[in-house]
Amino acid sequence: MPTNLSARLCTFVLSLFLIAFALPAFAGPFEDAVAKFANDEFSDTEEAIGVIAGSGNKLAFPIISALQDGRLMADPDSKKVYVTGADGKSIDAATGEPVASVPDSASAVRLNNRLRRSVDAALGSLTLQSPDLATRLQAAQSVFKSHEETALDAVDAALAKETNKSVKAALGEARAAILLFKSDASEVEKLEAVGDPQGARRPGGLGAAHRHGRSAGLGRPKPRPARSARSSRRSRSGPRCRTPGTASRSARCCCSPRLALPSPSA
Repeated sequence: MPTNLSARLCTFVLSLFLIAFALPAFAGPFEDAVAKFANDEFSDTEEAIGVIAGSGNKLAFPIISALQDGRLMADPDSKKVYVTGADGKSIDAATGEPVASVPDSASAVRLNNRLRRSVDAALGSLTLQSPDLATRLQAAQSVFKSHEETALDAVDAALAKETNKSVKAALGEARAAILLFKSDASEVEKLEAVGDPQGARRPGGLGAAHRHGRSAGLGRPKPRPARSARSSRRSRSGPRCRTPGTASRSARCCCSPRLALPSPSA
């Protein structure tokens, strides 16, 4: 009897041990986000892009790159997602493990224009802190063109670490473009993003960000045209009567405030 009890206790402890270590491998924000690609819903795909891009997982870049190139395959039956490489080999997008083949029921994850901009921004944010200067510059320019809100935190983080002047300027303009089109940004933030003449509040300068501001409906007000001396004299002398039959064009019309109109009782 003690032997059976000891065996059962060991089995129970072993089961708890396996459960404790197995669950994290199969569940998590990253894995849940990857599975959303199989729902074939644009809203779920957009949410998945944001979570994966900000996850810090080493599979994030291959997944988003495959999504951009039409190489991210999703199986709606098993809810499995696969990354197909240029060499024809495929991996499980959630685990990175190689797979022998992709199921016939799997198809490429669909994108619309909005999602394509989100993908561009995600790829840009994933490469903003690349050790290669040219890659960082290209990434900042990509974020500038897409001006997706989801890239703002990544841009701010890259700005804090960037030391190269050219890349820092490109990051500043990317940040300004994001703020200009950010749905909940205040008018003050947008106007500051268009351009600070002294460059004290925003890095990067005016340039392309100012042009973005004009396309967003912002910009500096146009100066009012100066009034000519003749126009000023005419306004001081009162309106000219243009009623046909008057003796002179210079005569004041009856609506002039200087004429006293007769009262009805007169």
